[in-house]
Amino acid sequence: MTGPDLSRNPQIAAAMAQLEQAELGLDRSISKAKQLETKIPKSGLSQQDIEQISEHARSKDAPKELRELQARIDKGDLSWNDIAAGRFLDDPQVRKALEGGVEGMRQAYVMIQEGHALDDIIEPGGPPSAITSESDSTPRPTREGGDPDDDDYFDGPVLR
Repeated sequence: MTGPDLSRNPQIAAAMAQLEQAELGLDRSISKAKQLETKIPKSGLSQQDIEQISEHARSKDAPKELRELQARIDKGDLSWNDIAAGRFLDDPQVRKALEGGVEGMRQAYVMIQEGHALDDIIEPGGPPSAITSESDSTPRPTREGGDPDDDDYFDGPVLR
């Protein structure tokens, strides 16, 4: 036993026509999106950028955590494109490797974009370190009962 022919119902016929038009519009939109996708680079990093980052990450001047991350990339566990796209940022090893040099990497990336040679970027010693220098750790004078951080101690702000 078959049911009634729903195509004879004007409301259902109109809804079916709308559905068909929507499907055609969707197909056109998908086609346009695919065309645009082929024109947009897959990552903000070019192959040359990736090679330069990898070269730095393999260098003796790179922090140990960054060299270890590069080893994982070399094994195929992840890629610089993955990291640039924001994937693996919840991975503790990725975070540790990047946290110390985010500002330095930002500066290096800007220098790369400006056309500086990789040697010019690496030569100064890489990103600034958070470790204090010896001059910062030099003991400051004190006096009995005096606090060297007290602004009144030197009749003005204390210079370090």
